[in-house]
Amino acid sequence: MFEKLREKYAHALTSPGNTEESLFIIQNDQGEKLYFNNTRLTKEEKSLLSTLFDQVEPELNQPVSASDRMWTQLLLHNQLPDKDIFTPVRFIHFHVKGSLTDIEGFTEAVNSLFSSIETLLWPNPGEGVVIQRLDEEFDDEQLDDSAVSALTSDFYVQLSFLVGSPHTSAASVRDRFKLEMEMFKAARNYSPSQTIFHEQEALSHWLLSHLEHDVVSTFRELLKPVQNDRELQQSVKTYLECNLNTSMAAKKMFVHRNTLQYRVEKFIEKTSLDIKQFPNAVAVYLMLLVQNSKKAKHDQ
Repeated sequence: MFEKLREKYAHALTSPGNTEESLFIIQNDQGEKLYFNNTRLTKEEKSLLSTLFDQVEPELNQPVSASDRMWTQLLLHNQLPDKDIFTPVRFIHFHVKGSLTDIEGFTEAVNSLFSSIETLLWPNPGEGVVIQRLDEEFDDEQLDDSAVSALTSDFYVQLSFLVGSPHTSAASVRDRFKLEMEMFKAARNYSPSQTIFHEQEALSHWLLSHLEHDVVSTFRELLKPVQNDRELQQSVKTYLECNLNTSMAAKKMFVHRNTLQYRVEKFIEKTSLDIKQFPNAVAVYLMLLVQNSKKAKHDQ
């Protein structure tokens, strides 16, 4: 019967891991399921299919182990566990854009990137989180663009990651988890082409997402003298990200130290913002994030 349905509704069939579509799922007596794009079926077709077969709700997150169940209850349902959780832990959030057809293979591939994995959950379609124990077996591998590119090529989806910070309290870990998810969303909105974020920089994006339009306009006005000098802006941003260390920033940009020093002085002269002073450096970093973000340009 399902084979005939596959032929008749081939135009509407999709995969269980498709994060871009609303799913309509039916199941036969043997437990076999068919997944349809909900928008490609008429009301009458859905009524007929749900009459002939059991309709089931889409569920990416299916706890299997005791650890899966415990973390699902804690993070997704705000229920504290009966026993202590492994602490400290950190969350590696990821966002999937596209049709993910091999969830099992994808889960295995993501888990292989990190040590001391506790579990992997899907809080909602398109967004997952790896829970990593920071124990004696923990190895702080640096996630890089090449690893993300390999996953993108293997599974034909677009991916981005947020590496969180250590958490030690079961009582507050859910609130921090939710905040990291909000930070991640804000960071993706501001820098959609970036594939790897860390909580420290994502926090800046989250703060920016709560700024009033007038504040953003003021930021842009302050940077107006250098708004068309992309090289100068990037040099200053790198300098700030390197904690005002000229030598480190110059090495990162593959330029001479004196060249970078000249660009920093040029920025100060043009904007009257002395970024060698820490308070100004913080403010200018936020201004540059706004200046270069696609979201802020769209909101103009």
